Amino acid sequence: MPRIYRNIAVLLMMTPLLRAQAAEDQKLILQQDDHQLILQLLEEVQDLRAEMIRLKGEVSSPAPDPIPKSAPPIQAALTPASALPPPPDIDSHDHMMAIPDGPELHFRGFFDVDFDDGAVAQNLQYPLGVPAHSSFRSGEFDLFMSSQLSEKLSFLAETVFSSDQTNSFSVDLERFQLTYQASQYFQISAGRFHTAIGYYNTAYHHGLWFSTATGRPFMDYFEDSGGVLPVHEVGVTTTGWVPGFRKLNLHWVAEMGNGSAQFGNANFGDGVQNFASDRNKKDVNFALYTRPQRFPGLQAGGSYLRGAIVPVATGIHMNQNVASVYVTFVNGKWEFLNEAVLLQHQLPDGGRAWNSPMGYTQISRTFGIYRPYFRFQEVNIPNNDPASPFVGRYEGPSAGLRIDFFTYAALKLQYNRVYLRNLPEQNGFETQMAFTF
Repeated sequence: MPRIYRNIAVLLMMTPLLRAQAAEDQKLILQQDDHQLILQLLEEVQDLRAEMIRLKGEVSSPAPDPIPKSAPPIQAALTPASALPPPPDIDSHDHMMAIPDGPELHFRGFFDVDFDDGAVAQNLQYPLGVPAHSSFRSGEFDLFMSSQLSEKLSFLAETVFSSDQTNSFSVDLERFQLTYQASQYFQISAGRFHTAIGYYNTAYHHGLWFSTATGRPFMDYFEDSGGVLPVHEVGVTTTGWVPGFRKLNLHWVAEMGNGSAQFGNANFGDGVQNFASDRNKKDVNFALYTRPQRFPGLQAGGSYLRGAIVPVATGIHMNQNVASVYVTFVNGKWEFLNEAVLLQHQLPDGGRAWNSPMGYTQISRTFGIYRPYFRFQEVNIPNNDPASPFVGRYEGPSAGLRIDFFTYAALKLQYNRVYLRNLPEQNGFETQMAFTF
C-alpha cells in the first residue's frame, strides 16, 4: 500500500481520539472559568453583606438631639443681657486674677498635738496664781507657703493657727518675706522675719516636726508666749557670702526693723510691731557666721543687736542690747547645739543697766528611728528689770526621746525639771505627736 494511503488511514483512526482529547481540554477550561467566576461572585456577596451591616447600624442608631441634654433650658435665652458674662474681649470689673503661665505656689503644713501634766506650764504660760492642770493641747497648725516669682525673686509666708490658756484660737501671720537675690554675695528680704540672734531662731521656725525636742529653748520663746528676746522683726534683712573666705564659708547678716513693744501693752498686741511702732528708733542687728569646708556640719557665729524698748510701767524709752555667740555641730547622726546670750536693758544717757545672761546646751544622736536627747538651759533675769516680760530664774535639764516611726511623723517623750527663783522646783512630763503634711 502506498505510504500516503497508510498516513490517511492512521489519521482516520486517530480522529476520534483527538476529538475526545479536545473535548476534555475544553471541559477543563470551562471548569477553570467557572471557578474564577464563583470566587468573584463570593467577593461581591461579602462586600454587599458588609454594606448592609453598615447601613443597618446607621438606621438603628438614634438621631442626635437637636438640643444637647446638658444645654440650659430654653428659658435661659430670655435671661437679660445685663446678667450674662461679658465677652472675652471686654474687660470685666470683677477681674478673676488669672495669670497665664504664672508662678507656682507651694504649700507645706505642720501640726503637733501635745499632752503634759501642767506642772512646768504653771509658771510659764499661765498668769501667776492661776492653776494649770494636765491637759491634751493643740499645738501650732502651721501653713508654710513659698513661690519662685522669677530667677532671682521669691516669696515665703508662714501662717499659724494656735490656741492658748483661754482656749481660743488665734491666727498669726508669723513670717512673710519677699526676697531678691542679686548674687551669692548679696540678698535682701523685706517683711516679717525671724531675727538673726544666735543659731536656733533662724535654724528652727514654727514647724515643731523639724526640732528634736518638744519645744524651743526658753530664751527663744516667741513674744506672745512670754519670750524675752525680740525674735521677730518687721523691716529689712540682708545677707551674703563674704568674698575671699571660701574655705571658711563666711557669711554676714545685717537687719533693721521696728523691734518689739513690751508684751502686755494693749496698743501693740503680742509685742511684734507689724504696723505701728511705739518709737522712731529702730532695731539694728549684725551677725557673722562660718561653716568651714574642712569640718562639715560645724557652724559658729555671733550677733549684736542694738535697739530700744518702752516698758509699760514707766513709759521711758530704754536701750535694749542683745549679744550672742554659738557653736553648733549637726550632721546625719549627731546634733550638738551651744548658745549664750546677754540681754541688757539700760536707762538712757548711760543710766542704770539690767543684765540678763541666758543660754542652753543640747545634744542628741540617732539610733535608727530613735533619737535620745538632753538639754540644759538657763535664763536669769533680775527681778526688778522693768522692761522684761519674764523676771526671775528659769534653769534645769530636760531629757527626752524622739521616735520617727514614720518618715514624716514623730513621737516625742520629754521630762523636764525646772528650778525657779523663790519658787519650788517643778517636775513635768510631756508627750508630743508632730508631723508634716
